[in-house]
Amino acid sequence: MLLNMKKRIAALMATISEMVEVLPKLSDPVSAISDCLAATGAIQSQLSQEEIEPQRTIGQIQIIEESLNVFLKDNTLINEESVEVLFNQSLLLQEILQDEIKAKLNVVFFPYKASMWDSLATVYEAATKDNDCVVHVVPIPYYQLSQNEAIPTYEGNLFPKDVQLTHYSQYNLDEQRPDVIFVHNIYDQYNTLTRVHEQYFTSNLKKYTDMLVYVPYHIPSFYPPKQGDINIAYNLVAMENVDKVILAGDFLKKSALNEGVPEDKLLVLGTPKFDALFKALNDEMTYPVEWKKKINGKTVYLINTGCLFFAGEPFEAFERLIDFFSISRIAENSVVIWRPHPLTKISIMKYTPYFLDYYIKLTEEYIKGGDELYNGIILDETSDYIPALKIADVLISADGSLLRSYLLTEKKILYWDEKSSSESLLPSDVFYYAFDRTEPWYELVKKFSTGYDPLAGNRKGLASRVYTNTDGSSGEKIYQSIKESVLLNR
Repeated sequence: MLLNMKKRIAALMATISEMVEVLPKLSDPVSAISDCLAATGAIQSQLSQEEIEPQRTIGQIQIIEESLNVFLKDNTLINEESVEVLFNQSLLLQEILQDEIKAKLNVVFFPYKASMWDSLATVYEAATKDNDCVVHVVPIPYYQLSQNEAIPTYEGNLFPKDVQLTHYSQYNLDEQRPDVIFVHNIYDQYNTLTRVHEQYFTSNLKKYTDMLVYVPYHIPSFYPPKQGDINIAYNLVAMENVDKVILAGDFLKKSALNEGVPEDKLLVLGTPKFDALFKALNDEMTYPVEWKKKINGKTVYLINTGCLFFAGEPFEAFERLIDFFSISRIAENSVVIWRPHPLTKISIMKYTPYFLDYYIKLTEEYIKGGDELYNGIILDETSDYIPALKIADVLISADGSLLRSYLLTEKKILYWDEKSSSESLLPSDVFYYAFDRTEPWYELVKKFSTGYDPLAGNRKGLASRVYTNTDGSSGEKIYQSIKESVLLNR
């Protein structure tokens, strides 16, 4: 039996006890007795559907029904003494139910983008290993928002093959009433590039569960958030609908409290995004077959550009990117992987639509088309970023979720700036700086090819200096913590 059903049955049993207790005070108890019998009948009907019928519970219900039927035939038998006996029998029924029926958690995950599944994946894995848990993964539809239209999108076919999926049309929230709902997006109507369908807004999901859990799809910045930062979502109305918020590090708890989030909602348990990379770093190297010929024996540079990279001054950004594409010509025996954010194209359509043709020409005609000038460039548009992170020797990136993941590798980072901000929780001497005039990027990449890396020792244990549970245990700890919380309130 699912936990939520057990809770409903227990609540119905408690109501029976309350009605029994007041029977002597009623001038016409027939209606109340009939209601009690209807309730016991409904409970028995539900219990009969169990794979193994709970005989003790059913037997106790039948004892109560016998007494109720006696009262129904002759209500003159209702007195303080007879009612006390029946009341105690009803309390015993509740005890037997709790003891005899072991409930299973009903857990559902509502991801929307396949590329963000890693923020929930190890929580899901922990749930599937729990014999006392029934798990559903329901990829939900969303809209890509351009300037003029909302493009319906569904990515269920892009999720890993080992994840058992349920189509959203086959999952009925009202019937399921899940004990726990995990989501990685709570921006609801405030999203600007994508927006899930309204039935999956937190305001609606909260109607069907007592435990709505927000596990952010991104790794928060190592720059502490400032008050009102919408990227963190602590100040959104949706936060009122969420029961638990998973925080990647202790420094985020202070920010959440400052934004008015109640402390009992906050769990500092890390991010499952680190779990996947932690595991991958200890596994055999795997990456797309078509990369093999270009990568073998070469120094690999991974360029990461954020979803809004072309949203401000696109042509200036384009020129900077093309400069970095020349690494394969500047640095001996090197290759470049460019991984644009999965929302890059839709952000161009939204903010700089006049640049879309240039972007398509660059990606489709020049890079994918095999233009000679771009032979040393690999375009990574896969839903899984981990192969690129694992194979890269150097990451070129501004602050972003991909860079924060890469901290776990302890490999070289060419930071897309002149220097680090004093507000950073990381020391400045863990990065090389692309636009440092004393040692510009085009000089650094020549040295990197020779093994140059004086900052190597500074990067040891880098991720764990800021984030919690970077040892691959975050997802398991999140699941167990939520399970304990739910069972505590059963």
